[in-house]
Amino acid sequence: MDNVTAISSYLPDWAEEAGLTYRKLDYWTRQGWLRPLQEYAGSGFPRRWPESERAIAQLMARLVDAGLVPAVAASIARRAVAVPGPKAVVPLGDGLHLVVEL
Repeated sequence: MDNVTAISSYLPDWAEEAGLTYRKLDYWTRQGWLRPLQEYAGSGFPRRWPESERAIAQLMARLVDAGLVPAVAASIARRAVAVPGPKAVVPLGDGLHLVVEL
């Protein structure tokens, strides 16, 4: 099981450090790209985040800043974070791979 960070504020420090706003974090969660520990029927609730989701959100923010659309960034970030080590090679298809430094 992932380590869990209990967050009581609406925008966790780690999200703010990654350049995420409350609205972006909430939108990404409602789209299913991020998965907090508990589900709520809407926005406006503080959430608790497992460490793996924090890493995914932070990498996703970097990928979006680099020009990827959020849905693609989420898919790549989720696959990259699942690979142990400081670098991940994520296959994109048709012989293309993306090397991600975590």
